[in-house]
This record gives sequence, structure tokens and C-alpha cells, in this order.
Amino acid sequence: MEELKRDIFVHRIDAMGFLTAGGLVVTHSRAFVIDTLACPQDMAPVLAVLAERAAGRRRVVINTHHHWDHVYGNGAFPTGDIVAQRSCPRLLEAQLHRLSGSAPAPPPEGVRTPTITFGDRVAYLDRHETVHLIATPGHSEDSLIVYLDGARVLFAGDTLEWPFPTFAQRDGRDTWVRTLRQLKQLPADIIVPGHGPTMGKQLIDANERYITAVYETVAAAKRRGVERHELDVRPEEVLGSDVELDAVYREAHRANVEWAYDEV
Repeated sequence: MEELKRDIFVHRIDAMGFLTAGGLVVTHSRAFVIDTLACPQDMAPVLAVLAERAAGRRRVVINTHHHWDHVYGNGAFPTGDIVAQRSCPRLLEAQLHRLSGSAPAPPPEGVRTPTITFGDRVAYLDRHETVHLIATPGHSEDSLIVYLDGARVLFAGDTLEWPFPTFAQRDGRDTWVRTLRQLKQLPADIIVPGHGPTMGKQLIDANERYITAVYETVAAAKRRGVERHELDVRPEEVLGSDVELDAVYREAHRANVEWAYDEV
């Protein structure tokens, strides 16, 4: 567990080669667990800090979206609130009943579905902090971010990722770009992406550039008559030559390119 600021923590795991982040925020009266990661056991460090630093506070578990590597640890919290965007329970149930190669089987403990949902935004007011949950569709229909007004920290879920975002919402490009431009209005100093290291607001611009570049490059190739299996959009064309990718992210980039081809 990394303590970014007093009572604001980041917890990261490796989920199938992706550095995946969750968070813990302790306020005067509540403790917010932001994503439960890939299994209940991933929550052991979080539970330890809760016991040490958040005794007596009401626990609020937040699912930033329904994807397995952010919710499969929900069973670590058998009671209490799980909060998500309104579409999350439906999408999570569908995921649990339609397992594919991209999602492993759920843990033996099962996966609790959210108990409280909201539409566009909700805020929790506390003595020294206001915790905002804001719907941010684009990566997925049910994506949300958590913004700490006093600390100026943004937990982005998969709305923001490094070195690039992964495409998962069909026909979501324009929605995602609008979401990113709205996020730029938040006075965040620190951003914790769902995947990757803690960064600043330059991450928002980098993600928008990548999304736009992939779709524009693929559209141009398709107009030239390039078939899906012939696509060759190299990462450096849309990321720049200074970003190095491992095999996992090279495959993820390829999947993004093919996703875009099916939409343009």
C-alpha cells in the first residue's frame, strides 16, 4: 500500500500482466474502498489498513466499473454498501454469466453486486473532504471516477490508463473524448489510473490523443481498402517513439486497432 497523502492510499496488483490499481480513502466518518481488484485475497492489505486507521468508520465500497479485475474482490466485504453507476449491476451480472477468454472464472467466494447505484453523480460530504463519484462513460457504459475535492486527487478507474486506454465500450469513442474533456475541468493535482503509475493531468491529454489517433489512422487505412487482417498500425505511430510497450500491451494495442476497425 502506498500512501499518497494522509489517509489516501493506492494498492496495486498484477492482473494478467496489467498493473491494476485500487484505492482507500479514510475520512472523518467513512472509509472508501475504491475497486476490490481481482479476488478477495487482493484486499488483505486494504483490510489491514482499515483495521488500523479506520476503526468505527462506515465502509463504502466503490466499483468504478464492472470489469473483473476491479470487482472480483467484492467478496472481501460480505456486508455494507457497494456503490456503482446505475448500469453496473446489469453489466456485471451479464459478465458473470458470459465468461470469455478475457475474463477468468469468478472466485469461490462469489462476487457481490452493487447495492447502491446512481445516474450522473453523487457526493459524500465529510468534515474535511468531499468525495465525488462522477459517471464517466467511454471505456465502459458504467465507468465512474472518484474525485477528492479537498486533496485534489482523482481515482480514475479505467477511464484513464497508462500507457494507453483499452477500448471496451462499443461505439464509445465520441462519448469517451467528451468525458476526457470534461475531466480536464477538475482541478486535480494527482491522478491514479486504473492501470499504470500515479501521474498528473497530462495523462488525460495523452489518452485523448491516443484514442483520436487510433481511430483516425484506422479510418484512413480502411478508406485505402486495407482489410482487418492486414492492419499494421504500429504503437509508435499513435503513442510516440518514447513509450516502450511490453508484449502484453502490444497485444492490447493490436486489440484496440481491430476494435476501431469494426467501428469506423
